[in-house]
Amino acid sequence: MRTVDPRSSALHYGWIILGAGTFGSFMTLPGQTAGVSVFFDPITADLGISRTSASIAYAVGTLAGILPAPVIGRWIDRRGPRLTATIIAGGLALACVFMATVQSATTLLIGFGLLRGAAIGGLSLVSQQVVNLWFVRRRGIAAAAASLGLAAGSLTFPKLIDTLIALCGWRGAYLALAGLVALTILPVAAALFRDRPEKFGLSTDAGLPPATEEPREEPSFTRGQALRTGVFWLLCAAGFLTNAIGTAFLLNHFSIMRTAGIAHNDALLLLSLLAGFQAVATLGTGFLVDRHEPRQLVPLAMFLLALASALPAFGSGIAVSVLYTLSLGGAYGSQQAISAAGYAQYFGRDHLGAIRGSSFVFGIAGAAFGPLPFAASIDWTGSYAAVLIGCSALCILCGAGAFAVKRPSSSVESAMNCKARVTP
Repeated sequence: MRTVDPRSSALHYGWIILGAGTFGSFMTLPGQTAGVSVFFDPITADLGISRTSASIAYAVGTLAGILPAPVIGRWIDRRGPRLTATIIAGGLALACVFMATVQSATTLLIGFGLLRGAAIGGLSLVSQQVVNLWFVRRRGIAAAAASLGLAAGSLTFPKLIDTLIALCGWRGAYLALAGLVALTILPVAAALFRDRPEKFGLSTDAGLPPATEEPREEPSFTRGQALRTGVFWLLCAAGFLTNAIGTAFLLNHFSIMRTAGIAHNDALLLLSLLAGFQAVATLGTGFLVDRHEPRQLVPLAMFLLALASALPAFGSGIAVSVLYTLSLGGAYGSQQAISAAGYAQYFGRDHLGAIRGSSFVFGIAGAAFGPLPFAASIDWTGSYAAVLIGCSALCILCGAGAFAVKRPSSSVESAMNCKARVTP
């Protein structure tokens, strides 16, 4: 396959990387909850299993799929994003093929593991990583712009999948998605993804001037050093809650909307509204991340998620459902921008793959466990109210915790850098 030489490109290659990373995020949707949620009801009906059983399969599969993320992160650090992304894209296509063959709760669990691992623990990780490698001073807005691929996918894929299921059944829809992945992101990853610009004699930030007048020296934390900071755990906690609650909402979206008195077609439109507002919140928060510390923006994301959790517990109807959708989209978008740029801003690029791989384990663990109490609540009590109130309280607690966490001091960073330079 013919590849592009970053040094011979008429356009600064940073812009090409930004486009490729954005498209990579877009193509994770077959394994994202927004995409899987459209399959959920047809799969449970066809296999004759309960929503709780399917949610357990989704949870265990998600956990199994995300476990290799730290290994994938270290692989990116050592071998670069191009090879990693190409292998992962091929794996995502094969995972979609496997999903078309599942016959039981056990094979469904395996399928979810392959699908979630390839899309979330693999393609999402490397797509964020490649953008962080090419942007430093303008990382916030660049990472946010790349994350718009996920919002665009959330806007596009649910309707596409719903149409494919109507035309050729849910198994045929998965085969169609496998072909789409193989024909799109697989060649893009092989041809366009590249390691950091310094290896090609190019500058970061697409050659644009620094976004700040007094640029700070870029930190260089190892994974072990990052794990000993409060900021790492704050970002992980916010990511855990956003993934746990957001995944539960999206996976049970049509069930929650039925409870609120919203029809199926209107529920699909609300998913589109969610994705649209998510895009707005992502860009807006990305702009703020370049001007404020990511930890200072965590309370904003947690407040919106707390509001999204509380609204369905105390109201129903179209007005409440629209406000809930906007709050959830805002929470997803703002947390997405904070997470996409925050780890690189605090810990640097040298060991970013390993650090992000570890953070992905905690974040996606939330996606694994989050749907379980929701499914149990509706199966046992017929209502989501109790679990929603608990989620709202946890979000408020996490947002308040952000005020107690400090940025790693420059003296600590300098000591760590010196230690790293003298350690053989």
